[in-house]
Amino acid sequence: MLEHLGWSCFDDWWTRWAGVGGLDLARNQWVIPVSDKWIAFVALPLLSRVEVALKSDQQVVLGISALPGCGKSTLCSWVKSASEQLGWPVEHLSLDDYYWPSQQLEDSMRGNPWSVPRALPGSHDIDELLRSFLRWKDDGRLTAPRFDKSLRDGRGDRNGTSDSNPNVVLLEGWFLGSTPRPSIETELLDDLSDEELRWRSRSISQLRDYQSVWSLLDDLWHLRALQSEQSTQWKQQQLTTLEQRSGVGYNKRDLADFNRMVLAAIPPSWLHQLEESTVVMDLAESRNVREVHVMSSQLSASSSSATG
Repeated sequence: MLEHLGWSCFDDWWTRWAGVGGLDLARNQWVIPVSDKWIAFVALPLLSRVEVALKSDQQVVLGISALPGCGKSTLCSWVKSASEQLGWPVEHLSLDDYYWPSQQLEDSMRGNPWSVPRALPGSHDIDELLRSFLRWKDDGRLTAPRFDKSLRDGRGDRNGTSDSNPNVVLLEGWFLGSTPRPSIETELLDDLSDEELRWRSRSISQLRDYQSVWSLLDDLWHLRALQSEQSTQWKQQQLTTLEQRSGVGYNKRDLADFNRMVLAAIPPSWLHQLEESTVVMDLAESRNVREVHVMSSQLSASSSSATG
């Protein structure tokens, strides 16, 4: 992977990051405590990819895809904080920021069998996302909505916008990069109800509209849980930790419904094998990296001239 990022010598790469703090770089910005291994084998390599993108002197969009609970939002938030500490123009956005405003969001999710207020394909304003990214490509200014999940008693709503002038944007989401392909409708879950099957078909239909968003990505990094059930466990661990730190609790039934939705709404193999992935990091049960797969032998055209 380091060779993929332009580094032929591990010691040189490690010395580069040790010179700006290494494992302690922006360490206080981790919302949830992480191990040194996570920083060394996940966070710093992604930060290296950001550095490569910045050296290309072009606007670059890096996609980070992972099931809920794998740590993608926390990782991207840290990369942005570390970049700010280094003086780098980097922005972090989530597909979640582009959820519809409350009324349209309610309309798009009404009647789903998991009673989730958002997160399914179809709950995002794709046209607005495309407009904001195309404007950024045109004039360098990125204006994006922000979504606050605590509003409306946890159903969430938009809450203002952000304005920035980044050269690199990290875009993350739990089904980012997922592509429709032939699949058995009852894949993995033999006990899908008729209503769940109907909503799975609807999600698949909506997913086709997201391909225009995926086309914006210069690279796609996939943090892949080796078993879908791991995501369920990790999501619960995250919420428990946040409850202990913030005092804000969560509804265990809502979490169960959400986890069921993740397993049922999109065929799991589509989430496990993202065809456009550049780097795939397989996460073991402890959430440590078991194996790294570099799926592309060279960086995308917008950044291939940069080296470590």
